[in-house]
Amino acid sequence: MESNDPSAWINTILSELSTSKSPDAAAAVENCGRACLKSSEGFETIRALRASVAHKDDMNLLFDTYKAELYDNRPSLYKKEGAIYLEYADCACGMVTSGKVTHPFLCNCTIGYTRQIFETLFGRPVKVTLLKSILNGDNICLQEITVA
Repeated sequence: MESNDPSAWINTILSELSTSKSPDAAAAVENCGRACLKSSEGFETIRALRASVAHKDDMNLLFDTYKAELYDNRPSLYKKEGAIYLEYADCACGMVTSGKVTHPFLCNCTIGYTRQIFETLFGRPVKVTLLKSILNGDNICLQEITVA
């Protein structure tokens, strides 16, 4: 009997995309992460938070408000030397925590998810760099976010 579990083909797609020399491959997976955020309640919550801030060009105010109101002031979201860092001790993706999707190319999805969070919050483009990844064998996931 055939399995209808999509994880096998997701891992295959990720594996195939990871061998591509085209930056479009990573961008396609990033766009999946953006779509994931946009389809969640979190997206509207971030939009509402931005709308509630009086000075929308004040990146520090937007960041501090987001961290306090939506991130519960957790120390895993912080600023250092002009950049924002987001750190996870455990992968937050349900496909990974289920143990079914294991290919590290999926981390491009979280890059898109994080980009969408901060572009929505700041109302301008951001760059997200994955510095460490649990799927790549690191003990944490660490992303650097810079405003473009």
